[in-house]
Amino acid sequence: MPILQQILANNTSASIGASPEALTSIGFITKQVEVSTAEKDVLAMYAAYSGAAYTVSTLWNCPYACEYPGTEGTVVEYNWEVGVPESAGYIARNPAKKFVIVALRGTDNILQWVDNTDVWQMQWPAVINNSYVHRGFLRGYLSVQSIVLSAVKEIAAKYPDYSISLVGHSLGGAKAAICLLDLSLVMPELLPRLRLYTQGQPRVGNRGFANAVNALGVIMSREVYEYDLIPRLPLASMGFHHHSFEVWDHDNTTKICLDPGPLDHCADADGLFYPSAADDHVSYRGLKYE
Repeated sequence: MPILQQILANNTSASIGASPEALTSIGFITKQVEVSTAEKDVLAMYAAYSGAAYTVSTLWNCPYACEYPGTEGTVVEYNWEVGVPESAGYIARNPAKKFVIVALRGTDNILQWVDNTDVWQMQWPAVINNSYVHRGFLRGYLSVQSIVLSAVKEIAAKYPDYSISLVGHSLGGAKAAICLLDLSLVMPELLPRLRLYTQGQPRVGNRGFANAVNALGVIMSREVYEYDLIPRLPLASMGFHHHSFEVWDHDNTTKICLDPGPLDHCADADGLFYPSAADDHVSYRGLKYE
């Protein structure tokens, strides 16, 4: 069985939500584990779903993303574009593959960039001690929280045999991570069905938040393309930390980072002086803004 399939498989201690120690105990002892071409295709499909959040409305008819292999036949059930700065996204289902997609849009206007720079940390959720989250990211998610939770509850009940994948690029990935933890608390019965696939996601909160997300034990992929700068921000030296597991696209290979070290990141050394390229943030396979 290909390595990513083993790690992402349902009902196994090798899920991508497991700790590096757990993976080591079952034989994954290297710092990075390469994934197969077929599994890269799966990650690219989820990136296409993330990209669709920039353009999709009530119908699955956007260019590129809505035509990407694996997304055919997707049905949009809900979409939203609310608030100032606006938070947008959609919820859809893929009948052939039996999964629901909850997609949150990334940054696409100046007011959202202002929110991105609001790096003060707020305690959230209140029921988890020492969990603090980026104030701007949290504000963006809370503006659509009631919409998303209500829609997920309805569609999860209507399609009980579907898994539920939260996806997002950049700011959308940050909101998706927050949404994952929120759903696990509000609707814990959905936890076995939840997944998280993000691309170019910034750090969302402190170590307490990251640990809370990791403790959920759900299938997670936090993809980083080459030297994308955004996943390095906000800096770990400012008290921000990533949740697991980084999937790093580097030198024409894709590897799962099992032992990221103290900075929880294989793709960089937590600094602005490490190699970077602006285009890397929008170069994820499967992702387009159109």
